[in-house]
Amino acid sequence: MKYSQFNSIISIDNVFYLYNSFIQKFIVIDPLLKDLLESAVIEGIDGLEEIHPDFFSYLKSEGFLIPKETDEVGKIKEIVKNVDENVDSFFLTINPTMNCNFKCWYCYETHIKKSSFSDKMINKVSRFIEKTTQKPKMNYLSLAFFGGEPLLYFKRDVTPVIKKLQKECRENLVDYSISFTTNGYLIDDYFINFFKSHEITPSLQITLDGYGKKHDEVRYVTKTKGSYVEIVNNIKLLLNNGFPVRLRINYTKDNIDDAYKIADEFDDIDLKTKKEFLLIDLHRVWQDSGNEDIPNIVNKNIQYIKSKKIPVKHNSPNNVVESCYADKRNSVVINYNGDIYKCTARDFTKENRAGYLTDEGDLTWENDYLERRMDVKFKNNPCLTCRLLPICNGGCSQHAMEALEEGGRGEYCIYDGDDKLKDDVVKSKIEEIIGSLELNEA
Repeated sequence: MKYSQFNSIISIDNVFYLYNSFIQKFIVIDPLLKDLLESAVIEGIDGLEEIHPDFFSYLKSEGFLIPKETDEVGKIKEIVKNVDENVDSFFLTINPTMNCNFKCWYCYETHIKKSSFSDKMINKVSRFIEKTTQKPKMNYLSLAFFGGEPLLYFKRDVTPVIKKLQKECRENLVDYSISFTTNGYLIDDYFINFFKSHEITPSLQITLDGYGKKHDEVRYVTKTKGSYVEIVNNIKLLLNNGFPVRLRINYTKDNIDDAYKIADEFDDIDLKTKKEFLLIDLHRVWQDSGNEDIPNIVNKNIQYIKSKKIPVKHNSPNNVVESCYADKRNSVVINYNGDIYKCTARDFTKENRAGYLTDEGDLTWENDYLERRMDVKFKNNPCLTCRLLPICNGGCSQHAMEALEEGGRGEYCIYDGDDKLKDDVVKSKIEEIIGSLELNEA
C-alpha cells in the first residue's frame, strides 16, 4: 500500500484531521495515531500494519491508503477528460452590453456606453442556438448573461434570446438553464413576471460590497444615493419567488469587519427558503491586500452567517469535478459585438479575443486558441505532485495559458507553493463538510 498523495493532516482548534482531496472526506484522528501515521509515512506505510493493524485496515478501507500501483494523477486526468470534453452539454455566456450603471473601483472591464446587441447580432446568436440544440448528442444548454450589466437592456436585448433558447430547446428535447451575473439593482416585477409567465426559474449571482454604507461607498447611483437597500430588497423579492441567489460578498480589509450583518437582512425570510435558495459566497477583492488578521475576521463572519442557518462558502475550490465553464471544450463567451472569449474574468478587448461569431452562427477560434487551451492543464509540473490537485487543478486553464505559454512566468502555483495557504484550503473544505452536516440537521 501507499499513502495517498492527496492526503493532508491539519489541526483545527487543537483537533487533528486527516483529509483526502480526491475522495473529499476527512476523519478525526487521535494525536498519538497522528504521530504514528506521520512516522509510518516516513519509514514505510506498510510497517503501520504490524504496529496498529486496525488503524491500517481502517485507513485502507476509507481510501487514505491505496494500492502502490494506483496512478492517482492518471485518475485526475481521466476525470478532467470526461468532464471537460463532454459533448452532451454546452455552456453559453452572453454579454448583451458592456455598459454598466455602476463604476466599481476594482472592475477590470472597459465599460462602453451605448454598447448593446444589434438586430444582426441577435440573429447570429439565434442561429448559434439553433445549431447547438440540433447537435445529435446535445442534452443540456446553459445560458448565462454577463456584462457590463446584463439587465440594462433586458426587455430589448435579453428576452428575445431567452425566448429563442426556450423554443429551440423544447423542439429539440434539450434541457436548459438561465442565469445572470448582475449587480441586482434593476431587478423588478417585470423581470420576475417575465420568467414566471415563461415557466423558467433563473439563478442569479448578485454582489454586495460589504454592509450598508460600506457597500454604498463603492456602488452608488449618485454621490448622495447608494444602492444597498434596493439591492437587498431585490434579493428578497427573488428569494420569495423561488429564484436561487448566490450572494457574493466582495470583501476587503476595509469592509470585512461588519460584513456578517448582511445575514441579518434576511431574518424575515423563512428558514426553508434561505436554506434552499440562498448561498452567501465570500471573495476577497483581488486588488486588496494587507491586514494579517483577515483570515480570523473572515472566519468570524462565516460562523455568524452559519448561525443564521444560511449556507456559506469561502475559499473552497472544486476545480476538477466542478471545473470552470471556461475549461470545457463546449463553452464560449459571446460579446455584444460578436467577439468570442472563453473567460469572463478578463477585459473584453479586441486584443484579448479568442475569435468571433460568424453571420451563420458558427464559432471561429483564431490562432488555434481552443486546442491550445484544452491542452494546457497538465503541463504545469508543480500541480502533478500537489496534494490539492483533485480540487485545485492549477486554478483554471486561463491561469495555465498565461503562465506557461510564450512570454509567461513559467511553472507556477496559485498558492505560491505555500503549505500554510494550502492548509487553509483544506481547513475550508473540512469546515464546509461539517457546516453542511449541521445545516441538514437543523
